[in-house]
Amino acid sequence: MSVVKIKGELFWAKWMKEINTKFNDKNDRFEAVVGNISDADVKKLESLGIKMKHKDSQGFFITAKSKYEFTPVTPAGEKVDISVIGNGTKVEVDVSSYTHAMSKMHGNAPSIKKITVTQLETYEPEAVAVTDIDDDDIL
Repeated sequence: MSVVKIKGELFWAKWMKEINTKFNDKNDRFEAVVGNISDADVKKLESLGIKMKHKDSQGFFITAKSKYEFTPVTPAGEKVDISVIGNGTKVEVDVSSYTHAMSKMHGNAPSIKKITVTQLETYEPEAVAVTDIDDDDIL
């Protein structure tokens, strides 16, 4: 099994520790989305049979799925709390691939072996704007 090391940025990190059932209530997998992958690293992934996806907001990206939570680490090997990882966090990722029933149509699936956080962008939830409060609402 070949493993390649790529660089990119994480998106939607919370799905690495929570199962996303927003679009599919039968989903039973954790997901790691690595985007803004360079052309050179795209070639490495394509050499594993992975078909790349592209969005303007994420550039070239892959979505790896797993029955187990992903465990991002620092370069020193310490775990990084997924809840503080924001979009754009820079990472180095060890990726292999595997074939599946739909590989002929969609390409091989990426399998992430290791996620190393090299530059953390802290996730900060958007503040909810409080408007139109009248005196009756104040206790």
